[in-house]
Amino acid sequence: MIFDRLCYLARYRGMSPNIDRGIDFLQTADLTALPLGRVEIAGDEVYGNHFTYTTAPLSQGTPFEAHQRYLDLHVVLTGIEKVALAPIEALEPFEIRAEEDAVMYHGAPKEILTLEQGAFLLVFPGEGHLPKIAAGTAVDVDKLVLKIAYSGGKRSYSYGY
Repeated sequence: MIFDRLCYLARYRGMSPNIDRGIDFLQTADLTALPLGRVEIAGDEVYGNHFTYTTAPLSQGTPFEAHQRYLDLHVVLTGIEKVALAPIEALEPFEIRAEEDAVMYHGAPKEILTLEQGAFLLVFPGEGHLPKIAAGTAVDVDKLVLKIAYSGGKRSYSYGY
């Protein structure tokens, strides 16, 4: 997991060609003009999901997710949210959603980060994460999540913020 400011995104170049494609997109696209839904970048290797939602309080029944093939690069375009994190070894799997490249887990957060405009969160395969948590009162969030195919294995937590 990497949590950092968007202005420092370029320092992560060279980790993989697909991450570089995602960085290029984020640095050149007009993120305010993206349509909702799937955003084409490089076929199934790199694409975006642009969506809106209202944050909600963290509850015990809300599941974590982790992916096997894709990295998630979370960018809040407007609003603010908290994202809970936990290693999957500390969570209990209960559902596999193969078509979404997701395994769902129950468990407790080990860390909770605040993700706001100007920051990004890069979650690697095998890292449990639970976004859409209210940072105080519920707010509307406009968010872009890049899905980046990755075969470099699992990563450990690091904070560049």
